[in-house]
Amino acid sequence: MTATIPLDLTLTVRRGTTSPGKAADIRDLSPADGTATLVYDRHLANPGTAVWLARISLRQHGYAVREVILDDMSPGITALFREASRLRLDVHLGSGKGTPRVVTYDDSPAAYQVPAGWDLADATDRLPAAHAAARPHVVRVLHAIGVEKENNGGRIDRALDVAAGMILETGDPDHVWDTLTRVLCETGSERAEVPA
Repeated sequence: MTATIPLDLTLTVRRGTTSPGKAADIRDLSPADGTATLVYDRHLANPGTAVWLARISLRQHGYAVREVILDDMSPGITALFREASRLRLDVHLGSGKGTPRVVTYDDSPAAYQVPAGWDLADATDRLPAAHAAARPHVVRVLHAIGVEKENNGGRIDRALDVAAGMILETGDPDHVWDTLTRVLCETGSERAEVPA
């Protein structure tokens, strides 16, 4: 069985008309550019739910959302979604009580829960600390990757970026390293079998 590494996408999110009975549609998927557009019906879903649905659908087809850009929405919510997406977190607005926090799940990506009525700029400022508190093992590995990027002279930056994205997506650094090692071993054995 061949291990697969997901292709990262930037997802632009817009309000609009969707297919009948659907809360959201993925359009203009361009693997070559690493972009896709998500159109959602604001009467059937909020942007957080629409992005969550898109992540699930895209993941089934080998894509991971690395960045979410909300089109034509207020600066506060746009900044919140963009920063959360860089940490591969879903955003649940109006969720829970107390302060904004990152919640991890066994069967789906981690999410940033922002209680109803919370100032979105403040929630965005709290995001790094909330992420570090909820996923300290992920943050430690990302720090180590950052140090390696500073020390390797750019030779393996792309590989380290892929590893960091997969670690953020899964929350499981050990599994990511095992997968990447397996892929590299498969690639090495395939090259060894090719006659010169």
